[in-house]
Amino acid sequence: MNVTRTSTSPLRAAAAALALVLAAGLPAAPAAAAAQDETADRPVARRPGDLSYPPLPEFDPPQPRRVVLDNGLVVMLLEDHELPLVDAVALIRTGARLEPADKVGLASLTGQVLRTGGTGSLSPDELNELLENKAASIETSIGTSSGSASMSALAQDLPAVFAVFADVLRDPAFAAEQLDVAKAAEVAAIARQNDDPQQIAFREFSGVVYGESSPYARQTTYGSIGAIDRADLVAWHERYFHPNRVILGLVGDIDSERALALIEKELGDWPRGPEAGDPEVPIDESPRPGVYFVDKDDMTQSNILIGHLGIEKDHPDYYAVQVLNNVLSGGFASRLFSNVRSKKGLAYAVFGGIGSNYDYPGLVQLFTTTKTETTAAAIDALLEEARVLRTTNPPTEAELELAKQSILNSFVFESDSTREILDQQLRYEYYGYPLDWLARYQRGIEAVTLEQARAAAVAHLHPDRFSILVVGPGEGMDAPLSNYGEMQEVDITIPEPAVERAEVTAEGAERAAALLDRAAEAMGGAERVDAARALRVVGQAKQKTPQGEMEIDVATTYLFPDRFRQELTLPFGSMSMVLGPEAGFAVTPQGVMDLPASQLAALRSASKRDPVALLRLRDDPDLVATALPPVELEGTPLERLQLELDGNVTLVDLDPESGEIRRVSYRDAGPTGQPGETVRVYTDYRDVDGGLRYPFAVVGTFEGEPTFEATVESVEVDPEVEETEFEKPEGE
Repeated sequence: MNVTRTSTSPLRAAAAALALVLAAGLPAAPAAAAAQDETADRPVARRPGDLSYPPLPEFDPPQPRRVVLDNGLVVMLLEDHELPLVDAVALIRTGARLEPADKVGLASLTGQVLRTGGTGSLSPDELNELLENKAASIETSIGTSSGSASMSALAQDLPAVFAVFADVLRDPAFAAEQLDVAKAAEVAAIARQNDDPQQIAFREFSGVVYGESSPYARQTTYGSIGAIDRADLVAWHERYFHPNRVILGLVGDIDSERALALIEKELGDWPRGPEAGDPEVPIDESPRPGVYFVDKDDMTQSNILIGHLGIEKDHPDYYAVQVLNNVLSGGFASRLFSNVRSKKGLAYAVFGGIGSNYDYPGLVQLFTTTKTETTAAAIDALLEEARVLRTTNPPTEAELELAKQSILNSFVFESDSTREILDQQLRYEYYGYPLDWLARYQRGIEAVTLEQARAAAVAHLHPDRFSILVVGPGEGMDAPLSNYGEMQEVDITIPEPAVERAEVTAEGAERAAALLDRAAEAMGGAERVDAARALRVVGQAKQKTPQGEMEIDVATTYLFPDRFRQELTLPFGSMSMVLGPEAGFAVTPQGVMDLPASQLAALRSASKRDPVALLRLRDDPDLVATALPPVELEGTPLERLQLELDGNVTLVDLDPESGEIRRVSYRDAGPTGQPGETVRVYTDYRDVDGGLRYPFAVVGTFEGEPTFEATVESVEVDPEVEETEFEKPEGE
């Protein structure tokens, strides 16, 4: 049957007609292009207000067929024969909000490896090859409140691909090696999570409003990811993946009866699971007014978020709130854009509104970015827009009508394909909303009155309860943040994975001090090591990359104790990495840029692990050192020290005869950003300028894999070095 082709044509007609109106500003099909003057031979142009438009086609989306199998699987089928393609979508009643607090990330990892880890009958490679040969795809994921699996295939391949899709849902293998890949990617993301200030702002704002221990605000950590193993994924799947927890939809070039028979064949014998519901996830609705500050001094602007808890979509004021949001932040004519950005010139970007979710409250969020020196002015501007919207300058009739028309005119584009319609229906079924919710939404927006919009502003915007979050530098603001309430500094330090530390004993500390003194003698003598003010090392490195080996000329300058500059000449250009006492930056062909926090911390630690720099720290009162049992390097025994400074643990292995440093091991970010064991092996010690000895060869590995080989050409002790070399160029 071609019922769907006919039923979707009004949607496409409506979309096409509206697109012409919006794009050209002309009538889609005016009754007459021009009116004829009764006394003239040529047309007389009308005023824009006199132009007439035909009504858009009635919005009447096709409804999928809904069937419930004996095992509780809910099925929705929607035919669309325009193209020989079929999509399947399954929603699974699960979600990250259900995972244990000590294993945050379990749901996400399960969602990833559900697909990448193969099945009981297909290895990961076999599964990939099968889908590639059929130009098909299967994707899976688990988000905060739901899990999903999707499939796309040619109609002729539906039986074969759907059988694999069912196998992924029912019998995933969770291959251990694919779990390792997924965990590495998660760890790499954690390492980079403080690089983007806007990401920081929205992440931390969720923690402020929901509470940092809330399942809606918890974040993955190295520890939580490290605590997850394959057995956890298997147990998660066994608990939540049952047919009576799945809503499955098929859309495309299908015959409903045949599609239903295929589903019965592949999933009809899937055993029903327990009927007990999931535990409720409580929401702490207590407001948390005040100022929350994230000190990020490697930027020159502030990211600002203000707000509090929002509503759920089934709230009686939902439609009025949607209209109100459009007045506040619906486009170039909206209040936030017009007043904060255009008239006051305070914002690079500005938007906001009263957020809503299907089954838990969203967030009220007003967001902007501004120069550091206009931080307070931008906060004042956001607060003013929230206050006047509910008091002295509520929505006007003109704003109401513009907002409603904007929502309704764009409404058709959210349902202009059968796949979009099916996705909507699946969500409504999943969250227990009426299946005609879309039609109710349209009627609800049309019915919003001026009084309702104004009442929604009063009911759901509470400036006196606002939490104010600022991410930016602590210096240079136009007014103290404490003017807006009690200020709390938010710590965004990324907790490092637990590192095994040997117990420090008096005997071990005494032995460590003696070994460090011996190592200093091996470098040319303790007096010479301590007297070195600066060091310049020039050489070449062969860097291992996924694309092959890359040769780099390297010149590194140390100005002890806390300045470091490394100049790199690469095949595609030159760049420098510079570390000062307080901050760091990079000089690249694209210009000068501040180093992200994670990279800055790694560079600061690396600057202290050069053999000379490391030994200069041996008398630092904050250094905790202890001797460990001897180890071996390629069959050669070495003395081992454990050094702890600034929370970082470094293992140093010494040649027992010469006392020279042979190997340094520590945890650091690898090539993709994930932390792991980094090792530097030093050889070829030579006498250099000023009586020092220095290694002229070093080999680096990460997690046992080679990363680089470097050879030294020259070492200059106490060269002429100006402190300005470590200062960021002005105006950059």
